[in-house]
Amino acid sequence: MVDFPIVNFAENDFASDSNQLILYLLIFKLLNKNGDFPNYEAFASQLEVLPEKLIEAKEQFEVKAEAFALAYKDEPYHMVVGSGNTWGRAYSYAMCVLEEMQWIKTKSIHAAEFFHGTLELVEEDTSMILLKGEDETRRLMERVERFAEQYTKKLTVIDTREYKLEGISEKFRKYLSPIIISTLLQRISVHLEDKRNHSLDTRRYYRTVPY
Repeated sequence: MVDFPIVNFAENDFASDSNQLILYLLIFKLLNKNGDFPNYEAFASQLEVLPEKLIEAKEQFEVKAEAFALAYKDEPYHMVVGSGNTWGRAYSYAMCVLEEMQWIKTKSIHAAEFFHGTLELVEEDTSMILLKGEDETRRLMERVERFAEQYTKKLTVIDTREYKLEGISEKFRKYLSPIIISTLLQRISVHLEDKRNHSLDTRRYYRTVPY
């Protein structure tokens, strides 16, 4: 019923890489047409190398992803913190993966709001997952990180700056933080599924019972 249907088949239903790639091409083209993103052609050209770079990022992160799953497979509660364009990843990963797919109590918090209450729940055994991107809000994440380093022994930081992304210009990197975060979190999901013996497909209520 839509005016412009976009159909994109992805082998992995839980992977959002391919969907996000299409959205980058679409949304930034719309910005370009509106006069807000004049560098679209260069940006789109560089996106062509991104799938290969995402694989490299996954390979680089693999050991950390498995170690996280081993360390936290029985963890009852996580705080997931993001800011700027990683906030959407923090929100969706907490709700759609850790809660819906793994039944783990999780709170997603924007870094700008963390110090307005949530900080009081941090104890030395509180698991905190920080998603650090490269946009203008990075300093908000750094502030949360400095706090977390002092008060919890269970801190996980996923920082897109640690991944080279050769072929991507420095000026475009900040836009790609969400897709890099997504591709790394996918590896955590796979390992949590394995270590917890809890399929990502299992649901008790979601699309299972009337509501």
